[in-house]
Amino acid sequence: MRTLKYIGAAAAVLLLAALTLGIGLLRASLPRLEGASSEPGLTSVVRITRDSRGVPTIEAANRLDLAYATGFVHAQDRYFEMDLSRRLAAGELAELFGKVALEQDRTARLFRFRSVAREVIAQATAAERAVIEAYARGVNAGLAGLAGRPWEYWVLGQPPVPWRAEDTVLVEHAMWWDLQVNGLRREILRQEINARLGGPECGAGWKCGLSFLYPAGTSWDAPAAPASAAAVAAAQAPVPAAEVLDVRNGSAAATVPESAPRAPAAAGSNSWAVAGRLTATGAALIANDMHLGQRVPPVWYHARLRIVSSAAAAALDLNGVTLPGAPVLVAGSNAHIAWGFTNSYGSWLGVTQVPCGTVALSVVREEIRVHGQAAVVLEVKSAPAGVLLRADEAQRSCWFGSWLAQQAAATNLGLLALERATSVAEALALAPGMGIPHQNVVIGDAQGHIGWTIYGRIPEDTGATRARGGAPWTTTADHPRIVDPPLGRIWTANARVATDDHQLQLIGGDVATLGAEYDLGARAGQIRDDLLALQGKVTPADMLRIQLDDRAVFLARWRTLLLGVLDTEALRDHPRRAQVRQLIASWNARASVDSVGYRLVRAYHDRTQQAVWDMLLAGLHLPAQDAAPPAQFEGPLWQLVTAQPLHLLAKTYPGWPEFLRAQVDATIAELGASCPELAHCAWGAHNMVRIRHPLSRALPWLASFLDMPTVELPGDHDMPRVQDGAFGASERFAVSPGHEQDGYLHLPGGQSGHPLSPYYRAGFGQWALGTPLPFLPGPAEHTLTLTPN
Repeated sequence: MRTLKYIGAAAAVLLLAALTLGIGLLRASLPRLEGASSEPGLTSVVRITRDSRGVPTIEAANRLDLAYATGFVHAQDRYFEMDLSRRLAAGELAELFGKVALEQDRTARLFRFRSVAREVIAQATAAERAVIEAYARGVNAGLAGLAGRPWEYWVLGQPPVPWRAEDTVLVEHAMWWDLQVNGLRREILRQEINARLGGPECGAGWKCGLSFLYPAGTSWDAPAAPASAAAVAAAQAPVPAAEVLDVRNGSAAATVPESAPRAPAAAGSNSWAVAGRLTATGAALIANDMHLGQRVPPVWYHARLRIVSSAAAAALDLNGVTLPGAPVLVAGSNAHIAWGFTNSYGSWLGVTQVPCGTVALSVVREEIRVHGQAAVVLEVKSAPAGVLLRADEAQRSCWFGSWLAQQAAATNLGLLALERATSVAEALALAPGMGIPHQNVVIGDAQGHIGWTIYGRIPEDTGATRARGGAPWTTTADHPRIVDPPLGRIWTANARVATDDHQLQLIGGDVATLGAEYDLGARAGQIRDDLLALQGKVTPADMLRIQLDDRAVFLARWRTLLLGVLDTEALRDHPRRAQVRQLIASWNARASVDSVGYRLVRAYHDRTQQAVWDMLLAGLHLPAQDAAPPAQFEGPLWQLVTAQPLHLLAKTYPGWPEFLRAQVDATIAELGASCPELAHCAWGAHNMVRIRHPLSRALPWLASFLDMPTVELPGDHDMPRVQDGAFGASERFAVSPGHEQDGYLHLPGGQSGHPLSPYYRAGFGQWALGTPLPFLPGPAEHTLTLTPN
């Protein structure tokens, strides 16, 4: 027994020693907050202060030292996040994670973004290269300045790889990937549908039915530029006749496949501007919340970047969000203008189908390093139409993809020029040369002017081959824009903004008449109505109320439809249906966490939408897809469930009433798997927000330590407050240039990527609750001085 006690005591000591060592290793990688550090890459002293939330204010004497210090701070707080971004774009994740990431690397490596990034650096101006190189030196100095490697690399058993200038471009390519790459798959499906409806010679004509499935617009459209009711009505194609598409009696004679609601397409972002004549300050007011997949740490990094006025450099004061990996302010204010972004859907990539073996292929061999095993060689095959995406040997069909992201001229550090813009006019003039993934940008200035344009290079060629490169880019003469509209308000929510035919053609290219993948417009319309309803002088508090608006305007007509479906006949001998009717009849018309009625209506809508879409695909001899229908399909869907054309219904059902009732039963069955008592099926139980660290799934026993707290949140798609699980507002702010002290800014997590940092979760609770946090950093609590060596 005494021996066992000694063994137990020794084991306890060893365990304690191991824990102490582990905590010591963890603490060694915490960033330095105080004191002074001698840095060989600087030309003058830099001062870095942090407030109570860890938000840094960086003060430098010139732009190169400011870039260096920004890199230093990014690396100390977020190096692992930066590393994942560059590796995602370059197709180099397997080098860190092993074979589990190999398939992702195979897909990304097709586009050879590291080679493109090197071209971008080579084509950059001398001033841009100097900033990027200074930033890279700062990143590596910040990494070296940690007492230990970032903690994630201890877990992975690998050292971090130093930062290179080209890696900043790869971080930008990672945003191209997140925002646009799924368009390739959607374009393949659209072309397959077109081929089944009559072949390429049909084009987008309504007689082929393609413009019905992919409408140019719907009744939900809410462009910021006025559009006539006739123009909106004309954009909605009629239901195709039976000779065009016959689901019931055609050669396909479809039955309804086993359908389940798919994850909806990314909802994108919200941003709007209010002219100074309507605001409390007289300056324009900008609001922005960019919707992305949320993670730990957050996508963005809150910072204030300042250059102190001197004979050598003009003063600069940038406030807002930066992207770790890049030395620029992405969205925010420079005291003269403020700006925010939403993703701009359009024709930025293309897909071409040709018979395999009919075109000559060039081959480049890419080596993919894989941790723990031999490297893998990938043959990247290309033709004039683009890179080979898919080869269907049975059909002898090859699909080639082209993407503007592959053109070196489409990516640059143009956002550096925006820092010095002092008016809306100056900011709009930069748009044609701005090399970022295409974004709606709304801008307001201190004089009260507002404007919209697209930041991202747009080819003049509007044909199907525009993404292959070679065409000239738009200029200030024809690049899309709106300036100071009569309403004094501009809003963007990934839907159509412009109404000018030429501008729409430049954005949509050859698919401009097919909706150009715009979001539905319900969210944009609700924002518009909220803005127009404001009384008195507008303030940031008004903007926050709109950003948190979770009213179920979009689903109201579906609730009415569902109440009609559940008529007396439908309820006879169906107590569960009767319960559904009672619950939706008493809904509160909001996507609130306690709303059962909202969850039921949303689930019914999604199931019905997917069932109709899969039924139409089956009628076209196409398999069900693993993604939701296009956003604009809501228009055709509503036409079908209200007009109820029998030839577009599977023969499984006698009529549309029976089909719609069957979707009620399927919805009940699906919900029953997670909440057997329908009365307890509240929206919050579905909309659980779990924002996780990339390593927490591999370290489940540390998940509560690494992840943000799990919370139930209001919001959904198709309303201003977008929240669908861990997809939602990656930041949320409102600010007037020159009045930054009145603004607010939220992030869904803290500044630091280190779980032992007091700043790891700082601000998460306020983001979740919608409680304002200051746009500007607060009083300094820590000061670190970097001095030239």
